[in-house]
Amino acid sequence: MKEGRREWQGKSLNDVDIRDDFMFSYIMRDPELCLGLLRQLLPDCPIERIEYVELEAEKQQLEKALGTRLETQKVLFGAAGKRSVRLDAYLDDGKTIYNIEMQTAEQIALPQRSRLYQAHIDVNQLERGQYYDELRPSYVIFICTFDPFGKSLYRYSFRNVCREDGEVELQDEAYKLFFNTKGTRGEIANTLREMLTYINNPGAYPVHGSKVELIHRIEEAVEEAKMDIEWREAYMMYQTRIYDAAMEARMKGLREGRAEGREKGLQEGRAKGLQEGRAEGRMAEKRDTARAMLKGHLTVEQVMTFTGLSREEVAKLAEETGVQE
Repeated sequence: MKEGRREWQGKSLNDVDIRDDFMFSYIMRDPELCLGLLRQLLPDCPIERIEYVELEAEKQQLEKALGTRLETQKVLFGAAGKRSVRLDAYLDDGKTIYNIEMQTAEQIALPQRSRLYQAHIDVNQLERGQYYDELRPSYVIFICTFDPFGKSLYRYSFRNVCREDGEVELQDEAYKLFFNTKGTRGEIANTLREMLTYINNPGAYPVHGSKVELIHRIEEAVEEAKMDIEWREAYMMYQTRIYDAAMEARMKGLREGRAEGREKGLQEGRAKGLQEGRAEGRMAEKRDTARAMLKGHLTVEQVMTFTGLSREEVAKLAEETGVQE
C-alpha cells in the first residue's frame, strides 16, 4: 500500500514547486505576491489593490471533502479546495474580477473550462445582489506549462468580436488570457518573459542570478510553505483523500467484476464465463476508478496512466459523468 501511494503521488513534498496548483493557490494567498504577478500579467491594467473573494458554500464543501472543520486555516482553504468549479486565485480590486489559474496538464476542453469559470464569476456577482447590467469586467487567466494553441505565442488573448465586421466588439468586458511558459513569439515585457521561464521549470531556473525580485520572493515563499507543518499536513490530507477515493472505486469495480464473471460462468459455461467475466471485471474496475479520479479533478493524463485506459475512453467517461476537466 505504501509503495502504491508513493507511485500515486509521483513526487515527495520537497519536490513540490510553484507549478503545483495546491502550492500555487497557497502562494497566491499572499496579496503582495498575487498583486505583483497580476501586474506582470496585465501591465496595461492599473491595479491598485486586491481583495480575496471567499464563498461559504465552497468552504463547507472543502470541510466535507477533508473530513474536518476549517477555522484558523482559511489560508489553506483556497489551496486545498477541490470543487465542481475550483478557482486557484479569485480576486476583486473593487472594479474588476480576476481569476488566475495554474495549468500544468493539457485538458480535454480548456477553452470550455475557461467559459465555465467565467460563468462562475458572473453568477457569483449576481448572487451578491447585483443586476446583470452592473456586472463588472472580468479576466480569466491561465498560466500554462504547455502551448494551449500550438502557435508558440507567449500570450493568447481573447475577447468577443463580431466575426462579420472584425472590429465591432461585444463589449461584454469578459476577457480570457492564456500564457504559455514555452512560448517563443510575441511582444511581452522582459520581466514577464523571465517569470514564464521560471514557472516553466523552477528547478532548472537560476533563481539566485535573476534580476526579477518577484521571482526571488515567490521562490522564498514556496520554500517556506514546504517547511510549514499546517501546509504539509493539508497537502498530504488532500492527496490521501484523492488516493483513497480511487482505491475505493477500484475495489468496487473488482467486486462487481467478479460477480459479473460468476454470472457469466453460469450462463455460458464455467471456463468461458470465468475468462470473460474476469476481463470485463477488470474493465469495469478501470472505468469505476477513472470515474472517481475524474470527479476528483485529476487530469486525463493521470487517469490514463493509472488505469491504462485510452484517451478516447477517458474522454467518453468524462462526458458521461459531466466532468469538465
